[in-house]
Amino acid sequence: MLLQCYREPGRPGHLCGVDKKLTEIEESARLRVVKEENRRIKYVSASKYSASYEPLQENSSSNSSENIDSEDFPTLIKRSEPGTSKSVMRKDFIIPKLVAALDRCQLSMGNSVFVLEATIDALGCNIDEFPINKSSIQRIRTEKW
Repeated sequence: MLLQCYREPGRPGHLCGVDKKLTEIEESARLRVVKEENRRIKYVSASKYSASYEPLQENSSSNSSENIDSEDFPTLIKRSEPGTSKSVMRKDFIIPKLVAALDRCQLSMGNSVFVLEATIDALGCNIDEFPINKSSIQRIRTEKW
């Protein structure tokens, strides 16, 4: 009788345990679905925007000195084409002279990345626009020489 009371759900001292592995698997599956939905929403919202320029529409009432609505002004909407890779938009700034300077200073790959990121940041540019990592520097070193 006492053991049956302990087995009732919600009772303190409940004897049935929680399957931790199953709980972790279910939680990771749920998180994966949520991330996929967020990715899909971002993709759909990005594909709705288009870089289009809408010309002014001339009205006969535009000659008057009335307040001009925002609809009368041309709008520029940022477009992110589906299938456009982010790396295509990146800037390639590593030239043979820069590679030679990094080699001459005998900087390792990691130190080269650190120096280049600090330089770009000091110049006030966005670091995300530049392909800076160990593999890209190595690839550029082998291509340029």
